[in-house]
Amino acid sequence: MTSHALAPALAGDPSIRTLLDSPHQRVHAIAPRPLHVPLIHTLIDSPDHPNVVLVITASSREADQVRGSLAHLEDSRAQVWDLPAWETLPHERLSPHPETVARRLSAIRALTTRRADTDVPLVIVASVRALIQPVSPHLADAPWRQLIAGSQDMGLEGWAEALTHMAYQRVDLVTRRGEFAIRGGILDVFPPLVDHPVRADFFGNTIEELSWFQVADQRSLDDRPGSVHIPPAREMLLDESVRQRASQLASEYPGVEGMLEKISQGIVVEGMESLQPVLLDRLVPIIDFFPADTQIVECEPERVRSRALSLSETNREFLEAAWQVAAGGSTERPIDFHAGDFYSPDDLLDQAGPRRWWALHHLDSGTPGSVRLEASALELATPGGDFALEAVREQLSAGHSVVVTAAGHGLVERALTLLADADIPAVEVTGDDLAVATGSVAVVQVMVPHGFVLSGSGLAVFGEYEFFGGSQAARPRPPKRTAQKRRESVNPLELSPGDFVVHDTHGIGRFVEVQSREVSTGGRDAKKSTREFVVLEYAPSKRGGPPDKLLVPTDQLDLLSLYVGGESPALSKMGGSDWAGAKSRARKAVRDIAVDLVKLYSERMARPGFAFSPDTELQRELEDAFAYVETPDQLTVIDEVKADMERPIPMDRLIAGDVGFGKTEIAVRAAFKAVQDNKQVAILAPTTLLVRQHMETFQERYAPFPVRLASLSRFSSTSEAKKVVQGLAEGTIDVVIGTHRLLSDGVSFLDLGLLIIDEEQRFGVEHKDKIKKLRSNVDVLAMSATPIPRTLEMAVTGIREMSTLQTPPENRHPILTFVGAKSDQQIVAAIRRELLREGQVFYVSNRVQGIYDVASRLEGLVPEARIAVAHGQMAEAELERVMVDFWEGHYDVLVSTTIIETGIDVSNANTLIVERADRFGLSQLHQLRGRVGRGRERAYAYFLFDDDKPLGETAHERLDTLASHSDLGGGMAIAMKDLELRGAGNLLGAEQAGHIAGVGFDLYLRMISEAIGTFRGEVTPEQTELRLELPVDARIPEDYIDSDRLRLEAYQKLSHAASPNADDARIDAVVDELVDRYGPLPGPVATLVAVTRLRRQAQSRGLSEVLVMGSKLRVVGPPLPDSLQVRLQRLYPAGSYLGPARVVLIPLPERPGDLSTVAWVEGVIDALYPAAHNPATPAETLES
Repeated sequence: MTSHALAPALAGDPSIRTLLDSPHQRVHAIAPRPLHVPLIHTLIDSPDHPNVVLVITASSREADQVRGSLAHLEDSRAQVWDLPAWETLPHERLSPHPETVARRLSAIRALTTRRADTDVPLVIVASVRALIQPVSPHLADAPWRQLIAGSQDMGLEGWAEALTHMAYQRVDLVTRRGEFAIRGGILDVFPPLVDHPVRADFFGNTIEELSWFQVADQRSLDDRPGSVHIPPAREMLLDESVRQRASQLASEYPGVEGMLEKISQGIVVEGMESLQPVLLDRLVPIIDFFPADTQIVECEPERVRSRALSLSETNREFLEAAWQVAAGGSTERPIDFHAGDFYSPDDLLDQAGPRRWWALHHLDSGTPGSVRLEASALELATPGGDFALEAVREQLSAGHSVVVTAAGHGLVERALTLLADADIPAVEVTGDDLAVATGSVAVVQVMVPHGFVLSGSGLAVFGEYEFFGGSQAARPRPPKRTAQKRRESVNPLELSPGDFVVHDTHGIGRFVEVQSREVSTGGRDAKKSTREFVVLEYAPSKRGGPPDKLLVPTDQLDLLSLYVGGESPALSKMGGSDWAGAKSRARKAVRDIAVDLVKLYSERMARPGFAFSPDTELQRELEDAFAYVETPDQLTVIDEVKADMERPIPMDRLIAGDVGFGKTEIAVRAAFKAVQDNKQVAILAPTTLLVRQHMETFQERYAPFPVRLASLSRFSSTSEAKKVVQGLAEGTIDVVIGTHRLLSDGVSFLDLGLLIIDEEQRFGVEHKDKIKKLRSNVDVLAMSATPIPRTLEMAVTGIREMSTLQTPPENRHPILTFVGAKSDQQIVAAIRRELLREGQVFYVSNRVQGIYDVASRLEGLVPEARIAVAHGQMAEAELERVMVDFWEGHYDVLVSTTIIETGIDVSNANTLIVERADRFGLSQLHQLRGRVGRGRERAYAYFLFDDDKPLGETAHERLDTLASHSDLGGGMAIAMKDLELRGAGNLLGAEQAGHIAGVGFDLYLRMISEAIGTFRGEVTPEQTELRLELPVDARIPEDYIDSDRLRLEAYQKLSHAASPNADDARIDAVVDELVDRYGPLPGPVATLVAVTRLRRQAQSRGLSEVLVMGSKLRVVGPPLPDSLQVRLQRLYPAGSYLGPARVVLIPLPERPGDLSTVAWVEGVIDALYPAAHNPATPAETLES
């Protein structure tokens, strides 16, 4: 069912017909706000509809809502495009996101390439901000390319040149939109408007195959597209005229000299769009691209006009404030280019020229000649429930035709059920005709958020809000898209020179570089081969001497790990006793801890739990109703949680995921699963506002299902709380959401099955003890964005299961983080920039004393802002009221203490200002920053400190960490850094254990795991340090993988695959990945893979040396028994065995080739050191 069923009914209304038939070029119409979008539907559906309709809204958010409502039109009736505004200001040194650029260019392209004979109207929805910004006159000429399977038009070099011209960025590894990479005969490119990047496999100039691939693991997907459109990634492209102009201007503008020089060389620079006014001949209004017969529909002109004026004013103001942006922008002062200023509302009217223009007013200002529609908004005292049904009866008894609307089929069915239960006749209408029997209600699947009444035609339309209640319709449902940006799943050993690393044998060293060297076997017939090494520096062996250097072969990278521990550790001495001592001290401490840990773990495993049933049909219905596409991580974690719940052992799982990465939806599904088995669920949240937000989310998700929800917090009245406590004890409540009040003595459950703890790091020790009593045999799911060090360590060591969410939701930008000295001018500019996009601001001042002075100072600086104050010492009811009013948008700026730190989800708040940021802890600052950037708008976090007070070293380190981890998904990196700054503490006691600093976090965890394994009686295969050197060319050539970082990653994966503990198929998986990402294996790489298999075989047989010396193979391993010494003489008559040294020496055969040499060595090892479970087969065929 499309939304057109309403259009004919609306067109039949006399006052709407007057508007449609008006002969005037500019028409002012007075209509209630809920009717504006249905009027646009009616205009498009009319027989003499305009060819192009431009809808103007006051803000981007409203444009998205209108676009969402019109999305139902996208069939043969209309094409709907959005024309988004840049998320940056014109003069900022930040470029608009490639996706924003591509959506803008798509709309312009649809306008300029429209066929004259088509009867399908084109609808463009834009905020006024998008229309008042001057643009390049060449937007319509922007080059679009197309990758087509089988095409022979252009080779790899041609594509590289074309993509560079289209402002795509060339990288090693494609992870973001607007990037491309070339490796051998393979092109990877990520066009901005598709869900996955595409991989093109070339043979000469022919594209043999196209395939989508995952950013997460860089592996190809099964889907094979025939062609893919590639739009430009920037609006200003660096053609010859732009480059020449940049070259001429470089000396004129010293502030941007560096940018202009790069532009003159054809290099795409972040923020180069800010130079458009001087680099392009002219800028033009975007409305010039619209044809003369365009019909313009302006929603609420008063708001559009005031918005345009404040945008212009704030743009000038921000220019003068000279903001510096640390993450991704220049610290230079912006240059004033008047040509880039926004147009005024009067300019916009002039630019529209003779185009027809409807101005849809919400309020009647008495303008003569206005068309006044006989309509009113449908207002109910309390939306939803019995009140809605009573209102339906009233409208029917008044003789009106009643229509109930719902956006999804599930809600249509629910509406029919509710009406049937209330004995109100109702029928679902799926055609274009709304006619139903008198006294019946028509239920239509269409998105109408709020209802209205047309008195002239006697039609009453109930929107989702009025009929179902709550705020279901307040949030536009975005189209489902696959989230694909996943951080650091492909984890190259990202070593920068100077990083500390831990070598298992030699201790803590410093990474220097990757080096290629020629290695010789020695002797008279020396054979040479090239190998790559990682160079590490160690403490000098002689006092005052140069540092010692260690060359680690790239096939031994599994012995290295990045150091996480103290600030800057002392380098170990190679061969010295200090490293051995640090290891043995840590081992001893770990042994003591392991005993207690094993006891804890065993108790948990031994406790009887409840095994939940597999998913029901209702569970699948709930999951299908989720309005977004789950991220790959979310799907994995949901499966892990369900698997845990279905086991008879009580679940104890921690979900670590950055703020806004989808933890709540996992809780919604887990709780629903528990309720299906008639178990109760308790959800514990640290603050009352968080309880309220969770309550709304759960109510919205569970609305169509028979789940009984309740909340319990300090704001529940005594009678409400009593009712809830009674309901929990009697089992009449299925899911309760509450603060630590749930832990008070008077609360008991009839049959608790699942405990969910949100923001776990906020609960103190005394709460944890009560939780322990509650959880004795209950499944526990804990959620946190930045786990406290001890929790993190317990999870990482396997005492608790842990899942991580690292994929940010679609359309989320990293938060731009600024760290600097405080200044009033900058604070004003930051607040005003947020107000101009109708956003809200968190202003954090961590002292209650003086917080009202801060608020009054801000009122003086930004008089137009509505400012509220919140802190923990306020009366409870007052605090609740302020927080809820801010959440509902009644205030612009919330001046608060860190009370906002926990889990408050205000998607409209996208600027955070923290004063005296140097006084906060790292995870606190990260949590605070997580309060912004939860919508599609770009978010800003400003961490300010007093210029006249020196920063402490740790404070500097904390702020520096935040600035460098502004990318999405940085929560775990910040938690690890917090562990480093604070120390983990002893896991089970309060005393600090300095052993992490001594040996590094990674090795410490491995020691704990080994100790736990020993106590459990698990035998882990001992990994001996193997020296393997053969005269073969086994390496990854630079012409196969030209990036050092990616070569190291490939070496690292092969090295891990060679470990005795690795899965048997691991090496094959790495080979598949290499072929998929880089093409067929060249000879040296095929040899490297064979050597990797040989290394795994040699390590599993306990060998410590396999190397060629001169003309002989030398193998050192376990003692050879007599039977195998006899076999040695029989198979290799010229070979010898030196018993005391356990050395086997065998002359090399004539060298037939690298792979044959490796195969021969494998045969030697199989013959002389057979696997314990597999008696060796004679190797006569391999005789030398």
